[in-house]
Amino acid sequence: MMKKLLVTTLVGALVIAPVAFAAKGNMQDGMKRGGHPAMKMMKKLDLTDEQKVQVKDIMQQYKPQGGDKEQHQAMHEQRMAIITSATFDESAAQALIDIQQAKHQTRMLNMLQAQQEIYQVLTPEQQQKYIEMSSKKMEKQQKRMDKASKKAQSES
Repeated sequence: MMKKLLVTTLVGALVIAPVAFAAKGNMQDGMKRGGHPAMKMMKKLDLTDEQKVQVKDIMQQYKPQGGDKEQHQAMHEQRMAIITSATFDESAAQALIDIQQAKHQTRMLNMLQAQQEIYQVLTPEQQQKYIEMSSKKMEKQQKRMDKASKKAQSES
């Protein structure tokens, strides 16, 4: 039962966390509202000073790299070339998608590694609280998604 709950929680984190880790604008907005979403959750776990240092080190180790501006500009130019072309170049579009998916996959892998390492730093009581908070967060997210889906269906 506990393993099932943990797996469900980790899968849920796969759905929610990429938004926090990958979307730079959303992450900056989150910072303005009181910190990184993952760190807000850690504050609710009443970490010891030693745990706080460990978590901070883990987060720093797996911090997403923004990439260089030249690379970002090149990706933008490739997208614009595909969009503005007189004919659609499916192979160029697929190549661009493949690059972006590979980057996303790397970010997801790093995020999961960080979460797993942080979870191991927690005491059994904190781990249980983490699972409960993650489950509640998933339920809340699911309700928002259901509500948005119903709204979209009613507008069609």
